[in-house]
Amino acid sequence: MKKIILVLSLVFIIALTGCNSTGNNTDEFDRSSDIKVYTRDTTSGTREAFFKGIDFGDAVSDNEALVDGYIEVDGNGSMISSLVGDDFGIGYISLSSLEESGLRGLNFEDVVPSEANVLNNTYGLKRPFNYIIRDDWTNMDTERQIVEAFIAYMGTIDGKATISNEAGILETSNNDQLWDDIKDDYSVCELDNSNITIQFGGSTSVENVAKALSQEFSSKCGDFIFEHNHTGSGDGFKRTQGEESEGANKIHIGFASRDFKDSEPGADGTYGRLCWDAVVVVVSEINSTIDNITALDLRRIYRGEVATWDELN
Repeated sequence: MKKIILVLSLVFIIALTGCNSTGNNTDEFDRSSDIKVYTRDTTSGTREAFFKGIDFGDAVSDNEALVDGYIEVDGNGSMISSLVGDDFGIGYISLSSLEESGLRGLNFEDVVPSEANVLNNTYGLKRPFNYIIRDDWTNMDTERQIVEAFIAYMGTIDGKATISNEAGILETSNNDQLWDDIKDDYSVCELDNSNITIQFGGSTSVENVAKALSQEFSSKCGDFIFEHNHTGSGDGFKRTQGEESEGANKIHIGFASRDFKDSEPGADGTYGRLCWDAVVVVVSEINSTIDNITALDLRRIYRGEVATWDELN
């Protein structure tokens, strides 16, 4: 099976966005063209949610199940950049990335991908955004206290507003409190923490939410330094409690855009739910051949049983 690993560079992106995959600049869409299939790498939470959502579990962690010539990309941003430059491509991204992606999001099983439909459980391609923190804080007591305060902040009215502003999907409650109501419980935030660095990582889909939260919370908790290195959901566990938790890549808090696996046994009290997100099937804006797609359609495309766009109709 041929696999194309896509390595994006600035020159390549510019070249792609300057022309479409047919080499011309017309707005006409040739429905007889081959479908170019894009997917994420096997550690991606977005990939897991997508393939489980279309009942194609064999492809969650095994590329052998996919159509020959599929293109693998290493992040949400890479998926967007690739599909913007490919008129005949199909892929999937986080709902939180759709609005500014420049791509067309398709309805799934006749249901619009929206926050309301995720919360009322009618949209099938939904997935959780989860967090996990370290369980070994040896010589990192201040970092531990800041991270614990950060976790508490995420559940406040203030934190939930930030998550929502970054397209995280969650429910609010009349029992939610403001940060000002609970900040006295976290005395570490009264200190000058400007020499303390908190390392964030994990899912690329959660990156925008995590960056917004850390930037906002730093000023409320002693101006700690926040650094982000998001490389995939699998690294969220690996670099907090897994095999890289004590090495150069260790982080203090990681995120996953999926549930943690049985092979990622986080210690009790070290992980939880941040919010919900949805996965959206996307195509180029030029591709107006379909507005809705089904799980069966997608299984057939990703297995290679449907080769061209006109075969979908």
